[in-house]
Amino acid sequence: MVFVYNTRNVKDMDQCTMDKIINAGVPIDFYKTGVLHVGANNGKAVVRTANIGSYITFSDLPLPPSLFTEFVADRTTGKSKQDYRMTIDGEPGTGKSYVSTYFFGRYGIEMADRNGQDPKDYFSLDNCALLQDTAGVTKLMDECEDQQCVVIDDAGIAAGNRDFLTQSNKNMSAILQVCRTKRWFLIYNMPNRRHVDLQIRELVYAKGFIYKSYHNAGFNLLKINREVTELTSNKGNTFRKRLTFGGQKMSFYLAYSTDLLDPYKGLVAKYDELRKKATESLIHERAGAEEDRKNPVNKKKEEWKDKVSKYYEMVSATYKQHQADGTRFKRSDICCMTGMTDRDVVRMIAMINKGE
Repeated sequence: MVFVYNTRNVKDMDQCTMDKIINAGVPIDFYKTGVLHVGANNGKAVVRTANIGSYITFSDLPLPPSLFTEFVADRTTGKSKQDYRMTIDGEPGTGKSYVSTYFFGRYGIEMADRNGQDPKDYFSLDNCALLQDTAGVTKLMDECEDQQCVVIDDAGIAAGNRDFLTQSNKNMSAILQVCRTKRWFLIYNMPNRRHVDLQIRELVYAKGFIYKSYHNAGFNLLKINREVTELTSNKGNTFRKRLTFGGQKMSFYLAYSTDLLDPYKGLVAKYDELRKKATESLIHERAGAEEDRKNPVNKKKEEWKDKVSKYYEMVSATYKQHQADGTRFKRSDICCMTGMTDRDVVRMIAMINKGE
């Protein structure tokens, strides 16, 4: 666990901490401004950035200000109602999930520092949709409060591009179009952003990807770009632009282990355990769905048994009451109350008449 600086409290850094940072080979300006100057945007810049990141973790230095999360916090707390949505992709095992939780952890700490609250008021494991389908994701998002962080892990499962124009994807798209009013900080992570429906990809503000992993040193190196679509052109050309803070274009971002953040110590292990359970649940669910697909007759029988169990007594009592009163029994009323089809109601009435 290390101390986390922001652009406000860094002004109070003591001389002893400054000396420790400088002696470790880390530019003190990185802490004062939040910007790391590593020269031209080329391969050598990657090496310099990675070296600085390693010096920070191996020397147990405090973490420098995160201009990106401060920018997101400014956006979600501004006068106009704004949210922030982004994707993070990268090869399997590169640490997409951990990058998401790190950014959210920094956001939670930043928001808590501004508002005098607990960081977990803004981000906790309750805000993570792990390998869930669209129904699970929409339920989670419906329960989240304002200015919360929401991570959708392996988003292709919830909003795959092969599910184009299904009701599930339409629901996801609709939620993203209105989530601005709740001021969420939302991250989709996935192995490849093209695995997610195009309409959803077009509704995010930025796209990040794991440029290189340095897990032994406790961090990942990212690139984050805005993708701006030219709305005045029929071609809809898209331009990729780097984010700019304080007049400086940012080429790389250091994302450290969430376990370094005091309020979220141990979160990674819990996250892995929940993800393991979610994986097992997904496998079981898909296996059951495949079995139902291969044996549709068995599935129909089970569905009918379930309907009889739930509604037979009610339908029987209603039907017999109408017979006793000499009034008309309306099957449509039963359909509205139960969600059964007219054919189901007819079949159930036949069972009642036979005394089954």
